[in-house]
Amino acid sequence: MSIKGLLAFIAIALPAGAASLKPIVIPLEPYVDEHWAFRARIKGKEQLFVMDTGGGLTVVTPETAAQLGCEPWGQLTGFRMRGDRLDLKRCDNVDVDAGGIQLHLPTTGIWDFNKLLPPGAPPIAASVGLDAFAGRAITLDIGNRRLTIETPSSLKARVAKAQEVPVQFVEEAQGYSTTVALALDTSKGRVWMHLDSGDDVPLTVGSHIAPILGLEVKKGAQPLDVRLAGGVPLRGSAYVKDLIFDGNIGAPIISKWIVTIDLARRRLWIAPAGAS
Repeated sequence: MSIKGLLAFIAIALPAGAASLKPIVIPLEPYVDEHWAFRARIKGKEQLFVMDTGGGLTVVTPETAAQLGCEPWGQLTGFRMRGDRLDLKRCDNVDVDAGGIQLHLPTTGIWDFNKLLPPGAPPIAASVGLDAFAGRAITLDIGNRRLTIETPSSLKARVAKAQEVPVQFVEEAQGYSTTVALALDTSKGRVWMHLDSGDDVPLTVGSHIAPILGLEVKKGAQPLDVRLAGGVPLRGSAYVKDLIFDGNIGAPIISKWIVTIDLARRRLWIAPAGAS
């Protein structure tokens, strides 16, 4: 099961003088299939929040919205990777406590994605995307089960051991949603692979670029062995589907990397897992 394309949430507020503080580490834990989550509290009640870099805009469940005392209003519209459209009600200005760290959620969508979960799976309160960390630098290290909010000094040390990769920041849903896509150069030109920790498929390639990468359109899993622009190897089982963008890099691949994203300066670096 994949929770790909879910719109997601959270914005981090750090106190003044944050440059002198230590990096903030949020522990991650495995969830259904290859998804990853962290624990946070809403009005004192601990709940699960899925980390989904392919989401973009905050999505909370109707139960969470009710717990927050939010009256749904308006509309937020987004599209999943296969092109299906989602129209969501919205909920604004709520707060979450993740291990003593106060998180401010400026805008969230509302959708009952728990109905997609397999029987017995723990319920989810919300799904967290990159818009959560606007203006910050974060490091996603699934292998070591942690999400780090970097300080300027820790960011400098982190990227010194990593390879920078050309990146596009994609803003959708009226500008509320933020996802990232990594550059892959082909014989025809540059294409862009979205970074999606909420997808349990290693690699998904759009049928419109599959032949350029030596993949057959009407076939199951196929090996793909290429390099991202910047030289980072991209290897794994690829599935070809009709997508509204070029491709998707899922959690099985991301778990082999340590990914640092500077959302303020719009830069991204990758180091092999274990390099921390």
